[in-house]
Amino acid sequence: MSSVPAERIAELLADRFATTPILTWRDVEGEHADALDAVAAAVAARSSIELTTHRVSGNEFGIKHQLYAALDGQQHEWARHLLYRTGEPPQDRENWLLDIEAGYGLFTADTTSILVHDLGLDGRGVDAVVADHLGVFDSVKRTSAVREHLATLPADLSTDKLADTTRGSLCAAALGLHGPGCHRLHRIMESLLTDLVDDSVAGYDALSRYSLTEFLWNGCTSIYGYSSPEPTVAGFATWLFDQAWRGWPDAANAARIDFERLRDDRRSRSVFTGLAERAQDDLNVADGLRADRPSVEILADRDVFPVVDVAVVDALAAAVLRRALPPDRIAEIVRQRTATTWFDEHANSYRALAAAADCLSRIESFAPVIADPTDGVRSYAEHWSAIDRAYRTFRCHLDLAETDLPGELIDQVEHRYVEGYQRPLAEAWQRQVDSLDSWHIPGITALGEFAKTDLPAKAKTLVIISDALRYEVGAELADRMNSDDWFSATIEPRLAPLPSFTQLGMASHLPHNQLELIDHETVHADGNPTDGLKARAALWATADVAALAFRDVKAMRSEDIAAIWSAHTAVVVYHDVIDAAGEKLVSEHTTPDACTRALDEIAWLIGKFGKGKARASRVLVTADHGFLFQASKLGPGDFLSEAAHGEQIVYRNKRYVLGRGLREDPAFTLWSARQLGLDGDLQVQIPRSLHRLTLPGGGVQFVHGGATLQEVVVPLVTLIQSRSKDTSKVTVDLNTSSPTITSSAVLVTLTQREPVTGKRRGRSLSIGVFADDGTLLSNQRAVVVDSRADDIRERHIAVELVLGDDAMDYNGQTVQIRADEVSHDTRAGYKSTSVTLQRGFGGFFDAL
Repeated sequence: MSSVPAERIAELLADRFATTPILTWRDVEGEHADALDAVAAAVAARSSIELTTHRVSGNEFGIKHQLYAALDGQQHEWARHLLYRTGEPPQDRENWLLDIEAGYGLFTADTTSILVHDLGLDGRGVDAVVADHLGVFDSVKRTSAVREHLATLPADLSTDKLADTTRGSLCAAALGLHGPGCHRLHRIMESLLTDLVDDSVAGYDALSRYSLTEFLWNGCTSIYGYSSPEPTVAGFATWLFDQAWRGWPDAANAARIDFERLRDDRRSRSVFTGLAERAQDDLNVADGLRADRPSVEILADRDVFPVVDVAVVDALAAAVLRRALPPDRIAEIVRQRTATTWFDEHANSYRALAAAADCLSRIESFAPVIADPTDGVRSYAEHWSAIDRAYRTFRCHLDLAETDLPGELIDQVEHRYVEGYQRPLAEAWQRQVDSLDSWHIPGITALGEFAKTDLPAKAKTLVIISDALRYEVGAELADRMNSDDWFSATIEPRLAPLPSFTQLGMASHLPHNQLELIDHETVHADGNPTDGLKARAALWATADVAALAFRDVKAMRSEDIAAIWSAHTAVVVYHDVIDAAGEKLVSEHTTPDACTRALDEIAWLIGKFGKGKARASRVLVTADHGFLFQASKLGPGDFLSEAAHGEQIVYRNKRYVLGRGLREDPAFTLWSARQLGLDGDLQVQIPRSLHRLTLPGGGVQFVHGGATLQEVVVPLVTLIQSRSKDTSKVTVDLNTSSPTITSSAVLVTLTQREPVTGKRRGRSLSIGVFADDGTLLSNQRAVVVDSRADDIRERHIAVELVLGDDAMDYNGQTVQIRADEVSHDTRAGYKSTSVTLQRGFGGFFDAL
């Protein structure tokens, strides 16, 4: 079968028939025999020729008679005759058609000659290349692809370079590759490696079928340095990853460049992961890491195998447990790992460890020295609440951790949090509570002042009241919003009422002069009920404020929200995620996750009101009360053995009791309604410190109602929206150790001038060496520059670049080391520095 399409042969025949009525087609091998009819049809289709074909097979006299009869007769002007002969031509004395052949001409459809001509390769010395791989041209699609690619090549390529490029193009066509550079070895190997991950050999079989595998492996040897007596795609993959793991001891620079190209291409993520998993099994990497156990500092920037992340997590866990590294260094290592390939698969494990280190470190320096109640609230807000935040963050990520963290570490964090922080803080604060004659702390605004003091402003205000959003969760919200382009956030502590439960806390925000506690479900504001959205909305309406539930806002159209916004001086949105999860026995363990969901929903709500016609330039976020939480089970000593007694017990909760005529008891703090700033005759008893009352039903790990700082200090987060973006990015300097490049490796230092803060963000950069004409001369390294370290000496990043083959063409010239900023898959120039390529006789490509 011929590799030349029938249409192409028909085109050549038509050209010849323009000057002769008869042609003899010699096809020695008979490769066109099956296509003869198709060729004849193609000739007729493309011209006005009326072609008669004659297959020569021992019938020479008959054919000659027909031909002369036709020539002597009245035949059509465009009547033509094609004699098709196969086999070796006879000697002249035995050739009965010699006169026809000599008089009218011969035609040969030499496949190689036709293809060389069609590919534009006449006279360029690569006929043998085409002849060696004719099978590629069996397909019109493949032939067209090769032709199109070769047409883009420079006309002055050397014969050897053209031969290699042509074979590369044939490989690309055989594998179905397209686009610029499809003939390059890295594209060909990526295709074969993709097949390997998919357990397919289709691509390699195609190269083998077309005799291109020798070229493939010769290329891998000369370009990458891979050599094997019996090379295979799987063997190459294992060799490549082994070289990367061992620091490229034997590989050529191109191997490293193409490895990093594959690793850093997000589109190839699944392929790279599949290859890495195969290679780490072949090389027994996991066993080696378990046996050798390198330090976490050695592993911190390794990014070759997925199992390395498991080793880093294990090493970090050990470092946290032994206090071998300060929490800032743990956080920095975790930050470094965020730029590695498989961080996302272990993100929660990493972040749990960073939070554990932070939590334990803060507890170690924690000293609950409280001068007075005001000092206690301020110290909690400014310092100690960060311990609750670190613990909550640890528990949240631990519940989602992809890797099992050591039980000893988990137990240590839990024990130290409860026994080394919660309990001593509660006891120290209890002594301050005991000193109070009324529930009033000088210098700390009570939550009951919200409508009078906090809400009034010239600007319309969005108010979000989130049930059980304790102070440290509000602090995280403030940090998150301070990194927003448009909002600036501040946070202040507010004192929740006692007992610290929802109905009383929610009533405290409302416009009122006096609150009266009727029972655990009923609170009156100036004689008006406050329970439920309808009752609260009625009271807010007296101040020209609309009240909505979060679930209703989510379902509302933007125009409906805008209408409500324009008709009122403020809008209050009630939100309940944390308390809804924590109050139930079946879900109290999800409290840390509920806090994260609450933050996400509040941020969404702020965004909803932060644009369009309902553009809130001022937002207040607050809560009704906080909460106590611990993941571990409580012991018998955590519950009061005493029960509340009195003339009338109205209601018992695990953290408070309502009644009349309640008896004094050293296990409780007893408050009258008047002492709590409330109307009515109900008394309140609060268990001292962390103690819970033993009651059936509900949970005990999440509780509120008592007087601990975690329960009664709530946030007031104030957000102000700017008219323009008020965020910036860190400044990064790009430096090299020398103005000349004299080896194949180039060391670049990035210096981050300022630390990342709320309003100052990091940069994502791509670093590479470029010629002035834009040619990339090295690998490109993706680097995230976002250190929060205060010391500039900790904000240096070393990046090693490796020069590729093209660098040789620019020896002696000035080139650019360039840092491009990458954002949403787009690149923009950021910084660059000029250096000179200056290598002598050794060339650029010495061993690394």
